[in-house]
Amino acid sequence: MMSATPLLTGLTMVLLCLAFATVLLPLNRLPLAVRLLLIVVITLTVLLPLSEYPGWYYVRSIFGDSSITALFLYVALILQQNFSWQLYQENELVLLRRLVLAAALLLYPFALGVAQYDSYSLGYANPWLLTVLLILTLFCWYKKYYFLAVALTAGVTAWSLQLLESLNLWDYLIDPALLLIMILTWLRPSMKKIQPNL
Repeated sequence: MMSATPLLTGLTMVLLCLAFATVLLPLNRLPLAVRLLLIVVITLTVLLPLSEYPGWYYVRSIFGDSSITALFLYVALILQQNFSWQLYQENELVLLRRLVLAAALLLYPFALGVAQYDSYSLGYANPWLLTVLLILTLFCWYKKYYFLAVALTAGVTAWSLQLLESLNLWDYLIDPALLLIMILTWLRPSMKKIQPNL
């Protein structure tokens, strides 16, 4: 889906790996110079060739392509947790976690054949899904959850412009790696309490 160019795909996989490192490792407890060095090392490891293919090729083979919503979260998570850029509120992360979990429960069990209903088909220009997303975006804007409002708007805009390979709106909003990151942020509530030492 995010394979317009190898460089773009590689950069999205770099963001994914940096997001995982941010959630799994105590990077924000390290000095800034060490954090920057680790970010450079992770970036080079993902972009440079390993064996026959670049590192991002193997990451993508495991997790697949990233959604637009995920890319917004990865950038915000990396900057907020490692460099104290306040891009989202804690309440926004909680709401995003609930939305991703609800969408995953709506999509993935049916994709595995739990029932005959095909919830994935809702992503093909379904007016009800678009209406729900519009209401949700307006709610986020009203609550001053600007990060979430922009992320949802970007996902729908990218879908309307068909910027990814997929024609399905769900692929612009959610992916398995995003679900995993959301679960990990829930398991590590201490992330919000630890501020980087700059």
